[in-house]
Amino acid sequence: MIDELRSIAIFAETIKQGSFRAAAKILKLSPSVVSYQVTQLEKSVGTALIYRSTRSLSLTSEGRVLYQYALTMIQTAHQGLNQVTLEKQELRGTLTLTLPSALIKSKISKKIAQFSKLHPYLNFKLFYTDNRQDLISKGIDLAFRAGSMNDSNLKSKRIGAIYRKLVCSYDYWQENKKPISPHDLTKWKWIKLAMLPNNRTLVSSTGEKCEISFESNISVNSVEAMTQLCINGAGIATPPDFLIEREIKNNDLVELLPNWQVEPIPLYAVWPSNTFQNSSAKRLLDFLL
Repeated sequence: MIDELRSIAIFAETIKQGSFRAAAKILKLSPSVVSYQVTQLEKSVGTALIYRSTRSLSLTSEGRVLYQYALTMIQTAHQGLNQVTLEKQELRGTLTLTLPSALIKSKISKKIAQFSKLHPYLNFKLFYTDNRQDLISKGIDLAFRAGSMNDSNLKSKRIGAIYRKLVCSYDYWQENKKPISPHDLTKWKWIKLAMLPNNRTLVSSTGEKCEISFESNISVNSVEAMTQLCINGAGIATPPDFLIEREIKNNDLVELLPNWQVEPIPLYAVWPSNTFQNSSAKRLLDFLL
């Protein structure tokens, strides 16, 4: 098999260059070796791959099929070699990131920690804030942003979503009449997250959507603060699911209307158009994805 792979690579280069002599020059082999390898490949597959003339070469129908597979094989091999080479390169310098505070305990933060261990010579500056920073003026290499993206000169890629649950404390749930539909929750107390409007879109298990508006006497600028106030019985909240797994399991929080889910918030990676000249930012994004 190894000999055949070598012959396939030589065959592909021969077709690419248009002659045995030109391929031999690129491969730093003699033309006779190149011709021999192609002939041996033809014997191996049991059919002619190339029509030869004194002036040119052309592919047989079987040769055309094998040539396409050969190109894919070579491209894949190059990608693998490049990846291994990149992984061996030590990243240095400083990588500046900004993330919403809701992601402090998320898988993304865990992956960033893992990436930092793989690259001990790379310095990290992380800013967890719910205020959208100006990437250019702040010198930020890569930002993670929740919600819709405004048109700008920044580049972006959707990398996932923040999935939320509609919850309240067990005590608060006991104090109120049990809701039957999402509209029943408009009369309950809500803990408002300052950067979000006073409404939520709920999606049923059958795909039906329902938008509800609410009033609130508590507004906070932190997802974790909103979650803690909810645990303490201040009202309804819609925190990310990964923040409240333990509380739901321990019955400290009750999931309201289990057949209805809060619409997820899309999550994007955002960067200035020239950031990926900085390989550490691209390497981190590839690692996260």
